[in-house]
Amino acid sequence: MVVPLLCHAEVKVCPVCIGWLRANAGLIDSTPILPVIDMATSAAFYRAAGFEVREYEGGGYAFVSYDGESVFDLDQAEVALTPATNGAGCYLIIADVDAWHQRLQATGHPVTPLENQPWGMREFTLTDPNGNHIRIGRSADD
Repeated sequence: MVVPLLCHAEVKVCPVCIGWLRANAGLIDSTPILPVIDMATSAAFYRAAGFEVREYEGGGYAFVSYDGESVFDLDQAEVALTPATNGAGCYLIIADVDAWHQRLQATGHPVTPLENQPWGMREFTLTDPNGNHIRIGRSADD
């Protein structure tokens, strides 16, 4: 898949080139680390949601990606973690929030309704068994 640049539609780039540009342009990239109670349960939850999960061979840690792109990591909680009071989470900005919402609803994952928010985002939240909130959305203007 290739997409044209915003200012130069004649130039098209692929995801590999976008990653290379991001790394070589000195831009900041971020990978949130979310706490989990049970790694096997958490990995299975995210795999069923359509993510790729690569568990660290030494245990206690996993790398979660989507379509080859790192999105967040999972870390076995060293202290007691209570899902009801866990405030951890991250925000995934994606191209087709409606399709993601529909797909996750169809798999039975716990998601909030898809809504246009007053702050200008069209979004919903996926909550994992650990109480981590994965907010998924994009600009409502797009």
